[in-house]
This record gives sequence, C-alpha cells and structure tokens, in this order.
Amino acid sequence: MPPTNPVVNQYVPPSPQTPTPPQSSAKHVIQNSAAGFFIVAVVILSFVAILGVWDFFSSDVITKSFETLGLLAMVALVVMVASKFVGDPTDPTTIVVANPLFRAMRNITLGTLIVSSAFLALLGVMAIWDVITDHQVLAKSLSSLAILAFASLVIVITCLDREGSEFWEKRGKEISGGAIFVAIILVWIMAAFLWH
Repeated sequence: MPPTNPVVNQYVPPSPQTPTPPQSSAKHVIQNSAAGFFIVAVVILSFVAILGVWDFFSSDVITKSFETLGLLAMVALVVMVASKFVGDPTDPTTIVVANPLFRAMRNITLGTLIVSSAFLALLGVMAIWDVITDHQVLAKSLSSLAILAFASLVIVITCLDREGSEFWEKRGKEISGGAIFVAIILVWIMAAFLWH
C-alpha cells in the first residue's frame, strides 16, 4: 500500500465580490435636481441682467424675466432646504452620494469668479485714475462684472453644499457669511456706478 500524503489544509481566499455602489436616496435626488434647476435659473438671470445693462432688452422684458426666473429660483431654493428634512436627517445609515457634475461645475465657476473679480478690481483702479473717461461704458462694464462675480459666487456655494464635503460642513456658515458680505459690496459698487 503506497504511503498516503497527509492532506494539507490550504487557505482558499474567498472570491472577491464587487461592491455595490451606494445609491442616492430620493431626498438627495430631489436636492440635486432642485440645485441644478437653481443654478440654471441663476445663469439665465445673470445673462438677462448683463444684456439689460448693455440695453439689449427693454426694461419690461428684464422685469418679467427677473420676476419669472426669480420666482422659479426661489421655489428651487425652498425645495432644496425643505427636502433636507425628508426622512430622518440623523439616520447614520443614510448615504450621501456626491454628484461629480457639481464638482466640475464648481471648478469652472470658480475660475469665472476669479477672472471676473480680477477684471472688476482692474476696472476699479482704472476708474480711480481716470484712465477710462467714458463713465457710461465704465459703469456698464463694472455692473456686468459685478453681476458675473455675484452669480459665480452663488453657484460655487450651491455646488459646495451639494458636494457635501467635510470642508463645507465645517466652514459652511463662515463662507456663507463672507459671501453675503461680498455680495453687499458688489451691489454697492454696482449701485454707486449706475446712479453716480
């Protein structure tokens, strides 16, 4: 009888299972949709305002556009805030899935914000030193850049909120307060040059 080899227990690793990607809850789908609609409304409002500054539209068209899009943007904002309270906000099993579209949009808009703010500062310096003598062109240019900078700031804040980053969770209130302060300054600059 041939000698039998002892059976060696060999460890067989379990077959790797592909993890199932986390699914967004209905609450986050609603919030992302409302945020996307809000951003679109802000973009359209900005273009209407800039074209209105340069007299491409009549005041009636501008007023009705602002009323319509402003109302829709406000509804989208209310939906975003109200949907945060759908279900149990403190439930630890709730999975937040960040939409990569908001990150891409934030990066693009951040570039727009930086460029428009730099041009706004440049035009302000040129106005102080009387390099640009046509005050009407200067006022329209400053107003357009202020509108663009403010819209970019609003979009960046909305995207940060929807990304749900830890940085935003910690610094969101401070950034929002700073954004309100910057918005007041931009509106003041725009008003000062328009009604000078």
